Amino acid sequence: MKARRGDFQAMIGTMDRESLMALALSQYDELSELKAREDASRKIDTEAFIQYSDLEERYRKLLDEHKQLQEQMAALTARDTLNTRTIYGRKTEKILDLLNSASDECEPLPDEADQENAGRTSAAGHERARENAASSKTHHGLKHGKNPLGVSASRLPRRYIYQFDPHELDRMYGKENWRLAYWHEHTRIRKISSSYYVEVIMTPAVSVGLEHVLYTLPFEVLLMPRSMVSESLIAEILYRKFVLSLPFFRQALDYRLHGIDLSRQTILNWVRTLVPMVIGPVVDHLAACLLECKYIQNDETYIQVNKDGRSAGTKSFMWVHCSSELLKCHPIIIFRYERTRGTDHLRDLFLEFAGYITSDAYISYQVLASESKGRITCTGCLMHCRRYFAEAFFVNDIRSMTQEAVKELPETKALYLIRDIYREEEKLKDLSAPERLAGRQADVKPKVDAFFSYIHELEHSGEAFSDRMKKAVTYAVNQEESLRQFLNDGNISCDNGHVERIIRSYSIGRANWLFADTVFGAEINALMYSVVETARANSVNVECYLRYLFEEVPVHLDDTDRSWLEKMMPWSDEYHRYEKAAADTDLREYLERFPKPERPRTPRKKKGGEEQGAVRRSAGNAKISA
Repeated sequence: MKARRGDFQAMIGTMDRESLMALALSQYDELSELKAREDASRKIDTEAFIQYSDLEERYRKLLDEHKQLQEQMAALTARDTLNTRTIYGRKTEKILDLLNSASDECEPLPDEADQENAGRTSAAGHERARENAASSKTHHGLKHGKNPLGVSASRLPRRYIYQFDPHELDRMYGKENWRLAYWHEHTRIRKISSSYYVEVIMTPAVSVGLEHVLYTLPFEVLLMPRSMVSESLIAEILYRKFVLSLPFFRQALDYRLHGIDLSRQTILNWVRTLVPMVIGPVVDHLAACLLECKYIQNDETYIQVNKDGRSAGTKSFMWVHCSSELLKCHPIIIFRYERTRGTDHLRDLFLEFAGYITSDAYISYQVLASESKGRITCTGCLMHCRRYFAEAFFVNDIRSMTQEAVKELPETKALYLIRDIYREEEKLKDLSAPERLAGRQADVKPKVDAFFSYIHELEHSGEAFSDRMKKAVTYAVNQEESLRQFLNDGNISCDNGHVERIIRSYSIGRANWLFADTVFGAEINALMYSVVETARANSVNVECYLRYLFEEVPVHLDDTDRSWLEKMMPWSDEYHRYEKAAADTDLREYLERFPKPERPRTPRKKKGGEEQGAVRRSAGNAKISA
């Protein structure tokens, strides 16, 4: 490079001024061209950098969007899996049955459906059931002790029919060649078609004095003037609607098929008039009795009201409050309609209440407890806690996992620990409150401590869990204090399954009648479900109880002393005497309609036949002697 520079210097030293000028200009042009190329290259580099930055930003956004879409897809897949399982799969609390086939030490988790049965048979009850099964009669290989239908049929009235035709037996076996040895008994249940009749009440018009002034003796109408409604008819209509979940328009069709042109509008008029008048005071008294209980369970569900002044499809709510299932008292169940799910309803209802409220983790109950300044204590629901872990379990692809791997899942371990709590709690169900409290402190509390100890380990482990599992752990941690409350009092239930079982019958009815047209209709639904579910909880005949109310309540409506309301309760002695008298009347009418027939006997043989028989017997004896 230096040699070339020296050569260039020697060359320009020999050049004249014009040549140097020409060389300088050419060098300048070349330099300008190079500079222009450099500027163009720098511009291209700048644009490339900008484009690269844009691409990098778009790539980052696409990665974030991809991650969000993956999370959404996982959430949708989990929801779809849970919905599919809810419709077609196993019960939530039977999921551990999948793991117990190869392990004798693992027993099935208590099932919600089993817990939702009204009575859980105790050990003594199982023993009695075995004794009854062993001592029950057998008909055609069926033991009534193992056949609930046979047991219930044994409590029904019986009509005896003797299927006997002596002439046919003469034809088959020869005249006077047969006799009746014994009878086989075949049973089946039959229904007497319901019949309606018109009750015509005649009141006289009396002619008084020589002037023959006419006086009409008044007819006291207790229900509706100038109406054909009766206590038994309105009781049947309400029983069909709120127990059998048969909407009014279907009932109107059924009555028409029976030859009674009773329209849906007429039924609605009767219900709107009579239910507030008769059932309203009874429900008010039930609510007052409920608030005297110290332990109340609560939940809420939706109801659609078409004409409530809000936009179409807006949900209203039906609140349900009942006495604790562990209390040794008459069960009381109250339904209340509210436009919203806000706390105002709870504030109004529990204004002067002091005690324990068992519910799910809905915030309104917590707000009520904080506002009560220690007067109200909220207790949690272990069933809801278990449900979160069960949902977390089901979003796992357990089909591709071994049984050992499934058992090692944190969801499975949590469910096993909750199962252990229910096992110990189930043993204490039939004990008194003090005995149950002692048993909980000795046997249940260690299981609860083990469960929450494991939950706290999961919380601080730093492991990556599914969203469902994170939600389950968070729920258990946040609700630990309320979930432990049942360990401090033998009358507090460990879960809220009792009130959820009550709501089930309401949900079945809602699936049939779909909505309430007006707010007034929704309030009538609340009144009727309060009475019906309370009657069912007290194990009385619901239709008979409704008939009793419509017969007795109108008589006392003008009384200033409200003590008569205690006689309207389903546990009152007055009602039980009424139900027994009604049952005796029904039985007497049945016996009058179907008297017990005389048992047929073998036809008596004629005298000649008797002599021939004696001869045959003598000949037979002679052969034997020989």
